Amino acid sequence: MMKQKNHGIGRYPYRLLLLTLVLALPACGKREAAQEVAPSQGVKLARLEPSALIGLRDFSGRVEPTSVSPLAAEVAGRVVAIPVLDGSTVKRGQLIARIDAEPYQLQLRRSNAQYQQLSLDLQRKRQLNAQGILPKAALEQLEASTTMARVQRDMAQRDMRNTELRAPFDGRLLSRNVELLQTVQVGVPIFNLEDNQRLDVSVDIAQNLVQQLHFNTALKAKAWLPDRPQQPLTLSYREHMALATAPGVSRVVFSGQRPDGLALSPGMSMRIRIEPTEDSAAQQAEWFAVPIGALSVTGDGSHRVWRFDSKAGKVQAVPVKVQEMQQEAALVTGKLVMGEKVVAAGAQFLRDGQTVHALEQN
Repeated sequence: MMKQKNHGIGRYPYRLLLLTLVLALPACGKREAAQEVAPSQGVKLARLEPSALIGLRDFSGRVEPTSVSPLAAEVAGRVVAIPVLDGSTVKRGQLIARIDAEPYQLQLRRSNAQYQQLSLDLQRKRQLNAQGILPKAALEQLEASTTMARVQRDMAQRDMRNTELRAPFDGRLLSRNVELLQTVQVGVPIFNLEDNQRLDVSVDIAQNLVQQLHFNTALKAKAWLPDRPQQPLTLSYREHMALATAPGVSRVVFSGQRPDGLALSPGMSMRIRIEPTEDSAAQQAEWFAVPIGALSVTGDGSHRVWRFDSKAGKVQAVPVKVQEMQQEAALVTGKLVMGEKVVAAGAQFLRDGQTVHALEQN
């Protein structure tokens, strides 16, 4: 009795093992089938839209000094009069400052007296030379002395005129560098005078935006004070240069006629809207606006987006070139068609030919 019982117990583990294997086979087949058919990934889609032209966006700019000339003293002396104020507008020839003229008046009187004396002496000596009494060599020496005296008199007259500092052109006085009764030396700037006939406004633009612009006289811009948008000024392209202090940024300067009755000082902020030329508009018509999340970076650093094939339910990688990065979108060029749909987010985790399905947009 005991032997039969022990024999039954010994077979039981083998029967249990066999039953486990039989039950596991269908499960393994199901897992293999699941691995062969990957589930479709849900993605958000975005429709390709035309890019916003650069001229439809506003930039922050500032008023630049135009032709600023330092008005320096041409004679040394004590400043006795400054009849104008900082920031005032002056006309050509208007008196700006006066230097004490008394020393130069005395110098002019002395130089004039010396010249007159030598001139009278030269007239008498010429008569003597004509009579053969005075040798020619003595006459030539007196002629040279008279000429030198006349030059000294002319220089004294010039110094006398230069005691008055007058505006060389119509403009605006930016700053005064000396005080009343201060003694100045020759070459010391008393005022800085700005040409107020021309207005220069600069704007700093990223290099990728600069590449969109065609720099010629056809490039125009509108500029206005932030609190006066109803008074825009029309400006034309003047020059541009790369900023050494800000890599990847260029400063573009626009110029125009300075308006009457509008005080625009250097450093003042203005809003600028650049109007694209026909060439720029035609170039930007080939650009597409895509969400920033639609971009993925390849191993070589280039960019691509994922085009959605609605019939196949799959995505296809399309290489693109980023022309501009905005706050919420990127402007790209590539083999794309307006109205096509691309994956809007999570593009970095997709692979070419992957099956996806569109998620419902709220």
